[in-house]
Amino acid sequence: MYIWEVLKKTFKEFVEDTPLNYSSTIAFYVIFSLPAILMIVVSIGGSAYEDQVVRENLLTQIQNLFGTESSTAVEKVLENASASGSGFLTKVVGFIALGFSATTVFISLQDGINRIWNIKSKPEKDWVNFLKNRLLSLAMVVSIGFLLLVSLGVDTFLAVFKEFIESNFSELTFFVVSGINLLFSFLVITLVFALIFKILPDAVVQWKDVWIGAVFTTLLFVTGKFLMGLYLGSSALGSVYGAAGSLVLLLLWVYFSAIIALLGAQFTFVFARERGRHITPKKHAVFIEQVEQERED
Repeated sequence: MYIWEVLKKTFKEFVEDTPLNYSSTIAFYVIFSLPAILMIVVSIGGSAYEDQVVRENLLTQIQNLFGTESSTAVEKVLENASASGSGFLTKVVGFIALGFSATTVFISLQDGINRIWNIKSKPEKDWVNFLKNRLLSLAMVVSIGFLLLVSLGVDTFLAVFKEFIESNFSELTFFVVSGINLLFSFLVITLVFALIFKILPDAVVQWKDVWIGAVFTTLLFVTGKFLMGLYLGSSALGSVYGAAGSLVLLLLWVYFSAIIALLGAQFTFVFARERGRHITPKKHAVFIEQVEQERED
């Protein structure tokens, strides 16, 4: 079976690429960049809705994805970040720090995907790549903010739709609304992974491979989330760390999500290669073997 061969090669090459180092790096940066990412996302959402509504929706989405403990940890981070100074200079410095901090997460994710796809930026254009990568990463953060806006709009639609279903088909309300919620969540997660695979890496990859990889990654993420939820629900892992338990669980979820994202990138790479559509470097990047050869020369 073709798909079985692709999966076998994916897992084999994934282990050889030692992705756990990149996953731990991403998780480390996420914890320190989380306040910045959250504040930017809430600010974008606040342009169309009240801040409190945006925060509640964001926390609901996080709870649905990562569980109650992680949502509690994020809520505390938001409260502390909002309590910062309000002077003009403080805001300017804070805005610059937010942008730099928030983009670091996506740059570390970019490095991981580049390594899996056997691609590296050209050393002679490091400063150009630095600026470009920061802008791309900031665009990813902004995209997440816009997705939150879409989510708020869908929630508003579902609230009206739910009333219509209840008044006409009361016995079907739960199943219909739950089904729409699940479908929308799946589509949003797929879109996020598609944007990551298409925009972040220093590589040229066709959209057909991006979508296949994004759907596969989303299936992995949803399945893994369910299994992780079962494990955490039956263990006392959070209580072992006391007051820091919710933060530890959030860190664990981020680490798990990073592994899933990198595994999805590996699948995308193998799938494209097996279909004869090789992923190639962009103009400012080269294959890793080429960089090593140039250094030897």
